[in-house]
This record gives sequence, structure tokens and C-alpha cells, in this order.
Amino acid sequence: MPPPSANARSVEPPSARRSSAPWVAIIAIGLAIAAAAYAHVQLGNLRKESARRLGELEQATLRANETANRADAEARAARERTALLEARLAEEQGQREALEQLYADLSRGRDEAVLVEVERLVAMAGQELSISGNVATALAALQTADVRLARTDSARFLPLRRMIARDIERLKVAPTVDIAGMAVKLDQIAAGVDTWPLLSDARAASATGASAPTTPPETTGPSPGSPWWERWIERLQAELGEYRDLVVLRRVETPESLLLQPQQQQLLRLQIRMRLLTARSALLTRNDRLFRADLLEAQALITRHVDVRHPNVAAALATIRQFATTALSMEVPQINDSLAAVRAARVVPGR
Repeated sequence: MPPPSANARSVEPPSARRSSAPWVAIIAIGLAIAAAAYAHVQLGNLRKESARRLGELEQATLRANETANRADAEARAARERTALLEARLAEEQGQREALEQLYADLSRGRDEAVLVEVERLVAMAGQELSISGNVATALAALQTADVRLARTDSARFLPLRRMIARDIERLKVAPTVDIAGMAVKLDQIAAGVDTWPLLSDARAASATGASAPTTPPETTGPSPGSPWWERWIERLQAELGEYRDLVVLRRVETPESLLLQPQQQQLLRLQIRMRLLTARSALLTRNDRLFRADLLEAQALITRHVDVRHPNVAAALATIRQFATTALSMEVPQINDSLAAVRAARVVPGR
């Protein structure tokens, strides 16, 4: 049995169905209009929102473009500054390299000049030692060379300075003879030969006797304990009184020295001077045998013909005797190692 509702609808009359159809259409149209109005409102809102967001997006894009442009400008300025700094750095680097090269050239030239000077000093010291044996001059030359190297303050010269310092210590303990001082002293003695009083010179003997201290006649008396002939001379001088200077009494070991004529006296002085100058030449050449022989000959001539009581003669004779006992031939150290070290230091690798 069918339900009653279905039957009721199936039995509704057609007029009733025709009367309800417009209302359904109106409602559908209203709903459609409402939906369209709502859709239009939503579409407007969407457009507004889209426009707003599009504006914000455009502003953001503008800001981003400005930021990008600013960043590009800053990056471009940074690149320009970096390029300028790199150019300046390269220029400064080139200048520094040029300065370093110039300093190296100057330093090399200065070191070379120092080595040339040091080589000259060391060579001079070696010549002084090998030729004349003058240790003092050689020592002074080596010390000057060491001071010159010390002023450069270069580690390159340390081995050379050690070698020179070793030779300096060797020369300090080496036996030395003052050749130059002895030569000057012999020159002075030879120059004073003309002023020496000879035994044959009466005026010199008178001057020597007058220079001796005298006492008044009333206080003069024989010296006790003296030989008889000295007491007789003193008594005779006391009796002569003020005229005693006219008579000079002397004791002469070589009577022939009193017989020299003026011309012979000049020859004698010349011979003594020549002996002293020959001894000086032998001294400079370190000829020990000739030096000693000339000094002994000069000493013999002085003691035979010159008044040795004169102070200058006595001092000269003492000096000659001292020089005659001085040995000239002494073994001195050589400095060949220092000279070789200097020449080796001048050899620069790669040149």
C-alpha cells in the first residue's frame, strides 16, 4: 500500500502545480540576483584588495629598485674605490720595490767601498810586516780596518772581523822594535854633531873648563884622598887666581886627537855624521850587522876625538850604546789570512 503523501502529490490537481511554479522561479531569480550581487560585492572587494596589494607591490618594487639602484651605485663606487686602492697599492708596491732596489744598490756599493778601503789597510799592514817589520804601524792599520767594518754593522762582515781580531791579538803580543823612533833619534844625533866640542878644539875646551863650577881662591884646597897630580892641578889653579881660565889642564886618553887641524876636524864631524846616517839606513832595512858595525864605528870616533864630558855628547853616546845592543831581526807574525778573507768577502755570488 503506497504512502499517503505520495498519493496526495499524485492526486494534486494540475492547476495547483501551475500556481506554485512562478513563485519558485521568482525565488530562484531572487537567489540568483542575490548571488550575483554578492558575487559583485566580493568581486569589488577582491578588486580593491588586488589594487591595494598591487599598489603595495609596486611601491615595494620601487623601493626594491631604489635599494637595488643604491646598492648598485654603492657597489660601483666600492669597485671604483677598490680599483683606485689597488692602483695606489700597485704604485706604492712599485715604489717600495724601487726603493728596496736602490737601497740594495747603495748598500752593495757602500759595502764594496768599505771592502776596498779595508783591503788597502790590510795590504798596507802586511807590507809593513814583511818589508820593515813595523808591528806598531801594522797593528794601527788593522785596528783602523776593524773600526771601519764595525761602523757598517753588517752581519756579512762578521767572519772577516773575527779574522782581523785574531791577527790584532797576535800583533799585540808580538815583540816590537821602534824603528821609526830610533831613526828619528839617529837623525837628531847626526844633526847635533856640528855642535859637539872636539878634544882638539881649544875654544871648546876653554868653554868646557869655564863652565865647570869653581870656588874662590881663598876657599880652594887640595881634596883629601885624591891622586897627587889632581892635588897639584887644584893647587896650581888656586895660585893662578883670576888668570886660571887662560890655562886649561885636561886629561886626554888619545893625545893624537889634540893634533887635528880645522880641516881635519870638519872631516871628522862629517865621518861621524855619515856613520850615523849609514846606521839609520841599515836600521830602516833591518840590516842588523851593518847597523851594529856603523854604530860601533861612530862610538869609537866619538870616544876618541870628542869631549864626552859635554852633556849632549854624553847623552848621544849613551843612546848609541843602547841602540848597538838592540836586536833588529825579530820574527813577526804575518796576516795573510786576513788579506785572503778580505779578498774572499769582495767576491759576490752571481757576479
